[in-house]
Amino acid sequence: MNILNFLEADGIFLTRKTNSEYAGSCPFCGTGKDRFIVWLHHISKGGPSGGRYWCRQCGKKGDLIQYLRERRGLPFKEACELAGHTVRDSSNIKRNMASNSKGWTPKKIIAPSSTWQERALAFQQRASNCLWTRGNTCLAFLGHRGLKDDTIKEAGLGWNPKDLYEDRNLWNLPDKLGDDGKATRLKIPKGLVIPYFMEKEIIRLRIRRPHEEPRYWIVAGSDTTPLTIGKESGAVVIVESDLDALLLGQEAGDMALMVSLGSVVKRPDKGLHTCLKRANIILNALDYDQAGAKEAWGFWQRTYGNKLKRWPVPTGKDPGEAFQAGIDLREWIEAGLDGDISPHP
Repeated sequence: MNILNFLEADGIFLTRKTNSEYAGSCPFCGTGKDRFIVWLHHISKGGPSGGRYWCRQCGKKGDLIQYLRERRGLPFKEACELAGHTVRDSSNIKRNMASNSKGWTPKKIIAPSSTWQERALAFQQRASNCLWTRGNTCLAFLGHRGLKDDTIKEAGLGWNPKDLYEDRNLWNLPDKLGDDGKATRLKIPKGLVIPYFMEKEIIRLRIRRPHEEPRYWIVAGSDTTPLTIGKESGAVVIVESDLDALLLGQEAGDMALMVSLGSVVKRPDKGLHTCLKRANIILNALDYDQAGAKEAWGFWQRTYGNKLKRWPVPTGKDPGEAFQAGIDLREWIEAGLDGDISPHP
């Protein structure tokens, strides 16, 4: 994998300028349309493949390992493993681990432009209508996962019946060149539409595709902040999937704030981090059998300390599978809290 793969997983989409150069907004300072530069074929001496980056605004620069350390807060050794880079000199590991003392800094949410939001909202409304008129198979899938009609409607879930390709300029997105050097169009794939509204603004469109990989597709321009269901309280439950968070909010939203990260290696944004620091207990139900999961668990322990409790579902790999196996999810959360929650100030 190269640095572009990780940037896109973090919701940063760059425009191709030449065969090996890409440019866009900086993931660190968030400024400028083309001040953040990536050179895919540039390799540091003794460093990993995957390219290098430099921001002409804030001055951040480095290779893939440096990006994973600064953007995702990974220790040096885990960043090397995720980048697929082997370090033969153990002294290098010790030096770089020591230099990682600055650690992780949560980022602010950057809402999409008003033009993007207008297009996204119009699409979401069409998809929602399609779900209830032509999406019987999708509705059956959601029901099998335990979601009730009221929950589906409140979340604004929808169905997109076919792949769509639109002019990126209509969404106020910069041009993006394909491998052939021609401008590409914005892809919105067929699948279950999972929007995220924050304070009545639509900030993300995530598509769950029926069969294709990657299974989840984030429409370009979306913010990738974790989804939260319910009101802030003394307890928080962390899961990976938006659908799992919706299910838990439906079953036990009065007991805890439900948070879905979208990935086991995703970090909280600034607002969520503040909420987690105020919480009395955090039940972490992420699936730690996945790649990168060992480091992710270490991050949560280092950041939130004793208030964090590892709390996997008793059956299956996530709350959706546990529900299908007959597990009472409300009782599961009650058992995790087990008297640890106190009134939130």
